[in-house]
Amino acid sequence: MNEPKKQYFTIGELSELVGVTVRTLQYYDRTGLLKAMLSEGGRRMYTRDDVIKLQQILFLKSFGFSLEEIERKLLRNKGAENLKAMFTEQREILTRQVENLRKMIAALDAVICEIGEQQDVGIDRLMILMKLMKQGNPYAFVLRYFNGEEVKKIQDRFGQSEQSQEFVEKAEERFNELKTLHQKGADPRGREGQALAARWWEMVTEFTQGDADLLKSLMSAGSDTKNWPADTEDFRDAIHHFLADALTFYFQSNHIHLPEQEENHHE
Repeated sequence: MNEPKKQYFTIGELSELVGVTVRTLQYYDRTGLLKAMLSEGGRRMYTRDDVIKLQQILFLKSFGFSLEEIERKLLRNKGAENLKAMFTEQREILTRQVENLRKMIAALDAVICEIGEQQDVGIDRLMILMKLMKQGNPYAFVLRYFNGEEVKKIQDRFGQSEQSQEFVEKAEERFNELKTLHQKGADPRGREGQALAARWWEMVTEFTQGDADLLKSLMSAGSDTKNWPADTEDFRDAIHHFLADALTFYFQSNHIHLPEQEENHHE
C-alpha cells in the first residue's frame, strides 16, 4: 500500500529536499518571496505548493534574474506574452555577459601569450595590451611584434580612448572588406582589390605616420600569419592569398618602396 504524500515540510526538510540552505529559506521568508506558515508550536512549515514555487525561484535565479525581478515581474505574472518579453530581455543580458566574459578570457590569453614569449615584459606593453583588449580590439596580439620603444610610440599616439576606438573601428571595416572580397573571389589586382589596397595603405600610414621602424615591425607581423592566434583564422587566409597580392601590385603601380626594398636597393 502506497504511503500518503507528505503535505507539510519543516524548513530543515525543505532545505535537504531542494538543496538550499536554511539561511536562504529564512531570507526568502523574511522578504516575502517564499512565505512559510507557522505551526502551533511556532515552527516554519511549507506546503507542496511552496516546494513547487521554490523550484521556480531557483530555476529563474539560475538564469540571472534578481530576487526582486522574480517576485515583482515573474511570479506575479502569468501572461505568456509578458513572460516571453522578460525572458527575451534576460537572454540579451546573458548574451552580453557571455561576450564580456569571452573578451576577458581573450585578454588573459593575450597577456599569458605575451609573458610566455617575452623575457622582459614591460609595464607599458602590458598596459596598452590590456587597454586594447578591454576595448575589444581583436588585433592586440600584433603588439608582440613591436619592441619596447615602438610600443611607447603607439601608446603616445593612441593614448586617448576615442582615438584608439576610431582606429579599431576603421581596421574592423577594412578586415570585413578584405574577407568579403576574398570570399567572393574578387581579383586582388582588379578595381575592387586595388581600391581596398589603397584604403589599407592609408590605414597603415596613419598608424605608422612615416616611422620606418614601426612599418618594419608591422610588415613583420603581416608576414608571420602562421603564428597568429587561432581566433584570427577567418582572415589569415584572406591576408595571405588576397591582400598580399593586392598590396604588392598597388606598391608597384604607385612606385611605393618599402623600407626593406630601399635597403636592398642601396646595397
